[in-house]
Amino acid sequence: MSSSSLEEESSLHEELASRSQSRTAGEAFLYAFIVSVGTVGNFAVLLVLYKNHRLRNITAYFVISLALSDIVMLDLCAPYSITVLITGRWIFGHHICQYQGFVVMWVACASLGTLALVAVNRYFHIVKTSNYRALFSPTKSKLIVFGGWVAALITPVTYTAAGKDYVFQPGKFFCFMEAKFSYFVIPFYAFIAISMSIVIVCYLSVFKALKVHEKTVANNLRTGNVRQSALSVEDIKVTKILFATVVGFVICWTPVLVIDIVDIFLGAGWALSRQTYYMYTIFGITSSAINPIIYGVMNPSYRKAYLRLFGVSRLGRVTDLTSIKEQERKNMGPQVTEYHNTRDTNLHEGNIISNLE
Repeated sequence: MSSSSLEEESSLHEELASRSQSRTAGEAFLYAFIVSVGTVGNFAVLLVLYKNHRLRNITAYFVISLALSDIVMLDLCAPYSITVLITGRWIFGHHICQYQGFVVMWVACASLGTLALVAVNRYFHIVKTSNYRALFSPTKSKLIVFGGWVAALITPVTYTAAGKDYVFQPGKFFCFMEAKFSYFVIPFYAFIAISMSIVIVCYLSVFKALKVHEKTVANNLRTGNVRQSALSVEDIKVTKILFATVVGFVICWTPVLVIDIVDIFLGAGWALSRQTYYMYTIFGITSSAINPIIYGVMNPSYRKAYLRLFGVSRLGRVTDLTSIKEQERKNMGPQVTEYHNTRDTNLHEGNIISNLE
């Protein structure tokens, strides 16, 4: 590492150790609060899926994978960083630093990889529907999820096998790869870039297909051809969920990727301000906390199950949604009710709504 890099590292160490009590408390509280919310949210997702059989479908395998990756990040990696924010230094020694760096790299790739697989799943289910059943049977979906974790493991294994050490980065307050370019960091950032590209491309295709479908429905409704309509109010909710997924993913990970690129390819190593690095880690950990909101709270079935789980309201079980929808159909009139009944008969088990719910 160059002398300028050592000076920057030393400066960040000094800033971390010499913070005021109010700043120390504020930074530690914000980070710990995000970790706590994310932990409760992700465990709630797992409990909801465990308690409600109707929610256990193909998409649930990907949701479980994502929740597990977030729990590992929040509960097996983040506590060390909380301690760093409180004490102002790394107190856990070399081996724990190597452990944290390895797991952070692996779980970050597993989380992003799972999001990419979800995007691919949505693409085939909505855009290439004829191929969906062949590619995403329950058994194949489990293998796909497992393969995603194995693929994510390649990045830290490559880095570690090359004899590279993870180092404590005082600005980011956790152990990670060296903040300088080497060929051994390329697999990690290539994995992130490819995953983000897959997510964006797949969801853009999904939005385009849903937009065309929505126009078709509007035209059919104007002409009174209700039976040929294929979208409903639920489909609009699906679009909102997909949009929130893309927005949350891009907001959290784009700043992280940009800062790392600046650090490795343009900077001299830890060349940015400590406040920038602090927000870098906040954005990264927030990604693990907001996923339960995107995949759970915004979904009506998950939301009702959440309320029952925490005893907030004595709502009916998820299975009671059927009677609610029947009542809504009756209120919409006989023609629309006939359309919905016909559509429900023809839709297979993996339709858009059931998979997201």
